[in-house]
Amino acid sequence: MKQAAKKRIFFCIGPAIRKRWAFAIFLFLFWMLPISAQVSVSAELSQNEILIGDQIKLTILSYYQPPTEISDVGFSVLNGITGLEVLRAERFEKDNGEQGKLLEIQIAATSFDSGYYRIPPIPVLYRQNGREDTAWTQELGLRVNTFPITTDSVELQPIKDIIGEPMNIWDTLPWLVGIFLLAGLGLFIFFMLRRPPPPLPPPPPIRVPIHQLALEQLEQLESRKLWQQGQVKDYHSGLTHIIREYLEKRYHLAALESTTDQILQQLGHVGLSPEWQKGLRRLLQSADLVKFAKATPPASYHTEALEEARSFIRSTQDEEAVVEIAREIPGFPGSSEEASINPPPYILDTEGEPLLLAGFWRRFFARLLDIYVFPFLVLLSVFLLVGRPDNQEIGWLLILPYLAGLWLYHALMDHFWGGPAGKLLLGIRVTDEKGRFLSFGRASLRFLGKLISESFFWLGYLFYFLNRNRRQTLHDMMAQTFVIRKLPPVGGA
Repeated sequence: MKQAAKKRIFFCIGPAIRKRWAFAIFLFLFWMLPISAQVSVSAELSQNEILIGDQIKLTILSYYQPPTEISDVGFSVLNGITGLEVLRAERFEKDNGEQGKLLEIQIAATSFDSGYYRIPPIPVLYRQNGREDTAWTQELGLRVNTFPITTDSVELQPIKDIIGEPMNIWDTLPWLVGIFLLAGLGLFIFFMLRRPPPPLPPPPPIRVPIHQLALEQLEQLESRKLWQQGQVKDYHSGLTHIIREYLEKRYHLAALESTTDQILQQLGHVGLSPEWQKGLRRLLQSADLVKFAKATPPASYHTEALEEARSFIRSTQDEEAVVEIAREIPGFPGSSEEASINPPPYILDTEGEPLLLAGFWRRFFARLLDIYVFPFLVLLSVFLLVGRPDNQEIGWLLILPYLAGLWLYHALMDHFWGGPAGKLLLGIRVTDEKGRFLSFGRASLRFLGKLISESFFWLGYLFYFLNRNRRQTLHDMMAQTFVIRKLPPVGGA
């Protein structure tokens, strides 16, 4: 009876239960269908703890089924984490066939500050069935630790002193050799500077006609205006001395040591006309009266005597009769006789005229101007033409144009004007051995020698003191040039 009752109850409520189960299964399938088509995202760290400065890898995985598309992964939220630095990010996509597609983002990061860092959920934007939606990864945590400090015996210990080794003769040998070399160089320089330079030969004398020399002496006597100042005796003594010297050199007579009568007697044997013999007698005897008898001739006679002497010399002149006189060195304060005995350093130009060489201090201050003033102008020009280069480019974009500018400046100035601006301002010039301006090639060679002279502690300028008669530095000797104090005649070398 009980079983029959159960069967009736089952058959009564069975259809209702079956409907409800079918409805539940329908709802389950309805909700699971879109869920199975959604994007599945996750994130993981390669390790949860690192030391300061170590790198960590964060991997973001996105599984999706077409036609769903991933539009963006917003890992830029990591830039907002203070203390965490993103180094690089790489993206990979993989097709898994029926299982869908996989998008993998690998991010390398590091941190230089210790502590705990919270990595927030990372948004993954996707498009499905024409609408956009966002999936989020889980939250992660990262701990950055400092370097552990150990207290055991393996920690760093203080640096120990170097164990010294006793010195021997081989250790001191390089120092001894260096000291002996420096001492030898010092003694060599000392004796070279102490040794007097060999005397220079006197400048070659000038050959001038005798009558021209006598006429010039008469003009000098006239310009002194002796008789106008009451020095009548000195005036006539000088006048007769010029005439006697002319007669001695012109006719080869001992006129300077002879009396007036002896001179006139000798002139009779050389074919001098009686008229000039008579005129010379009156001229010489009148001068004797003034010198010895203190006679006072009229004022007009002084001028007449000078004109008569001038006329006599012009009438008896001989172009082939010449005399040698000492040359005067321009800039030398002494007389011609002093210059012939102890002449200053000089060179001879193409005309045989001596050119005085420049001294040390004049060249020194000229070089200071050329080193500190005018290279600045060259450097400024290079900046204007090339521009201000970066530190990595300064070797090629500044130094080479600067040296090229200095080379053109010195070579062109030496070639066309006889020296750079410093020398021109101080009145000295660079010339060849004949006092001529340098060729461009020789000027370029001198600039190259100047770089060598100044590269080795300026030792190239020491040669100036070792050959004081020629006053040439190392670059002067290389290019065979000289520095003079007189403007040379214009002429190419």
